[in-house]
Amino acid sequence: MTRGSRASSTEVSRPGVPGLDWHPGGEFTVGGEDELLLVDHRGQMLGPAAAPLTATLSNRGTRGTLKGEIFVDELELETPVCSDAEEVHQSLQHLRRSLITEGVRPMAVGLHPSAGFGSADIATSRRYDRISDEFAGLLRAPTAAFQVHVGVPDPTTALTVYRGLRNRLSVFRALAAGSPYWHARDSGLACVRPAILRSYPRTTMPPALPSWEEYVEAIELAVWAHEVPDYSYVCWELRPQPRLGTIEVRVMDAQSSLARAAGLTALVQGLARHAVESADPQDLPDEVVLANDLRACRYGLEASIVDADRSRRPMRAVAARALDDARKQLAPDGLDGPLDAVEAILVEPPEYVRQRALYEREGMPAVLASLATRTADVDG
Repeated sequence: MTRGSRASSTEVSRPGVPGLDWHPGGEFTVGGEDELLLVDHRGQMLGPAAAPLTATLSNRGTRGTLKGEIFVDELELETPVCSDAEEVHQSLQHLRRSLITEGVRPMAVGLHPSAGFGSADIATSRRYDRISDEFAGLLRAPTAAFQVHVGVPDPTTALTVYRGLRNRLSVFRALAAGSPYWHARDSGLACVRPAILRSYPRTTMPPALPSWEEYVEAIELAVWAHEVPDYSYVCWELRPQPRLGTIEVRVMDAQSSLARAAGLTALVQGLARHAVESADPQDLPDEVVLANDLRACRYGLEASIVDADRSRRPMRAVAARALDDARKQLAPDGLDGPLDAVEAILVEPPEYVRQRALYEREGMPAVLASLATRTADVDG
């Protein structure tokens, strides 16, 4: 019995989904998507005033792309296809610097710490109009992520990488966690951004997928059931991107530090290679992947999680081993330097701790100023 036949006692014919043919994406090439909020001199969201800025700044070039997002006061910076994390770093430096040169004040944080509930202004396009109509009042606050693509040559490799990264997805969540505040209150979480995302249709943790055929079947069912145009509307937190030939990691909060963004990119690249060289013998069950993620959102690096071998371990120990696995893959090619920033995350106070300490000392204005200043420090 197929996944589709379980959906109803009557078999329903589902048309194929366009765009699922795999386009080779390279041998572990990488790319970054840097989502940034646009704020004023006080660190508050710009709102409708950002619309003309976004229209002016959006461009496409050889060193990356700036484009608007569904919220008018948010931009996404996209790197070109890069051979390594250092190239991603350089591209994002260039793109952020171009914003600052134009007098724009960006802020990299998973969720604006003090924006009011339901205060978001939505951009207009055919895609965004469809999403806005479907999501209704759920689009209540802009969220911002740092997303990493890793290129792979074929569907078989794609699923191998998917499975390896899926088993370690909570590690990326914990290392990047930096959104403890929402609506000017402490959420109690290390990363509150997913609390909003999980209210959106089709924005879920990635399911176990033993084969490419299982992936195609799952996407066909989701596209048909939700009546959406194509697979890009199915926003798993880790997903294959057949048109790009990549696996996309979507769980990480936006990073004010470009060094940390580059380090996390290198971690994705290294663990993708590791997944192919040393494939996990089994997939974590869907419920375990979800539980690990919830604990990472709540406790960050202080969580305990179920490891890939289904034993319970401290998040820091699992992250340290993941870092070591990635370094072993990248070091022979001299690509492991950016991983030093990930190692620093395990040693220094995490971002969510840093923000809380600053809030206790100086209040929310200081938190907003710090985030904007560190985002603008492209050389730091």
